[in-house]
Amino acid sequence: MRKKLKKTYKLLRSYYFSALYKKIHLKSEFQPKFIKLKKPKLNKISYKVYSIKNCRIYTNCVENVSVIKNNQLIAEGSMQQISGKLVSAKRNEVLRSGTPKFLKKINGNVFNLTQGASGYNNYSHWLLDIVPKIIILSKAYDLKKIDYFYFSKLNHFQKETLKILKLSSIKIIDSKFNKHCLVENLMFCTHPHYFKGTLFKAHSNIPKWIIYNLRKIFLTTASKKVGNSKKIYIDRSDSQYNHCKIINDTEIKKYLKKKGFKIIRLSEYSLKEQISIFKNCNFVVGPHGAGLANLIFCKKKTKVLEIKNIGHPNIGYQKISKYNKLKHQFIMLKKIENNKQGDMFLPIKKLENFLN
Repeated sequence: MRKKLKKTYKLLRSYYFSALYKKIHLKSEFQPKFIKLKKPKLNKISYKVYSIKNCRIYTNCVENVSVIKNNQLIAEGSMQQISGKLVSAKRNEVLRSGTPKFLKKINGNVFNLTQGASGYNNYSHWLLDIVPKIIILSKAYDLKKIDYFYFSKLNHFQKETLKILKLSSIKIIDSKFNKHCLVENLMFCTHPHYFKGTLFKAHSNIPKWIIYNLRKIFLTTASKKVGNSKKIYIDRSDSQYNHCKIINDTEIKKYLKKKGFKIIRLSEYSLKEQISIFKNCNFVVGPHGAGLANLIFCKKKTKVLEIKNIGHPNIGYQKISKYNKLKHQFIMLKKIENNKQGDMFLPIKKLENFLN
């Protein structure tokens, strides 16, 4: 009964907002502005930056972002996933369900950073997906003229990032509470590296210019208060993302402490402190997770032992290690049977063999 009522409510809501804002069709009818990133040791990759007057943007904050002009969906600015896989704009949610939220008018220049759920609170997606969008925009437009970023409420490391970039004055339009906006001048760019498939696989082919620019921007900001440990283990026991955990983590940490490793919970450190920790260490051990994005800041020949389950598609940290000339190895483990989160058991003997 409850499911039927919910379905009926969604249907009535869709009819109401379709009548209010009219049906949306798929069409792209404007010319993009091209820019090229040309930096030493970078691939020459062309990106597009767009600016549209009096344009709507809508997101469900999960797998759908829609840019709409004159009730026409602009494919270049929209993003749609189904079960985590990028699909054609023809399958964008608003073409079927409309924009079931009341419209909020925003004056000024707004740059869209949102890409659904990924990037909101995830450290890795923030560094590898969102910050590169800001870098792309900076090559085509004066960032001082941006009034707002369309994103979610910023957490501590995101605020710190914008402070380092000297962009703290730019206000945030929280997309979670402003899902449907009419913007005086909406700006957006093509994604830095996500063009097809899943975001996991996209991270496995991340362009070199992203790593180069992140190092150039952030390495000089490293904190001098921390970062004396040469061997570190990344503890994910406090992660809000309940997947790919080592179920005998306590045993692993006890063993590694005896081997001279410092146990690091990255949530307890600022961005500048995390940069310093990875910049100064010689050996990183840890399960696959967002914290390993800090491999961006490691020095040449740093040893990396990444623990992940067999079949996990993301080899992005191996790619980062290759760019930075790190000594990267995997410990590949079978997932715990009947465990949907991809949790693993790591025998001490197996870890010992790798360390030796």
